[in-house]
Amino acid sequence: MSDLRQRFMSETEDTNNLAVLVTAVMLPTGAIEIITNSFRLDEKIKYIREAYDDEFKLKANPAVKIVGYMLV
Repeated sequence: MSDLRQRFMSETEDTNNLAVLVTAVMLPTGAIEIITNSFRLDEKIKYIREAYDDEFKLKANPAVKIVGYMLV
């Protein structure tokens, strides 16, 4: 498991005090997309935990990868 994924899994065990989740996602083109979520964070975190593999690559398209995140 990548260090980034391991840290994400640890830091998102409890979502009660989170207000914002920002993720940096590398697309197949090499561009990095910044996504900000501030609503239904528990659902978004559950999605990320299930949809991305241990290297933080999207299971449905491994060319898509989370390369960073920030919790606020």
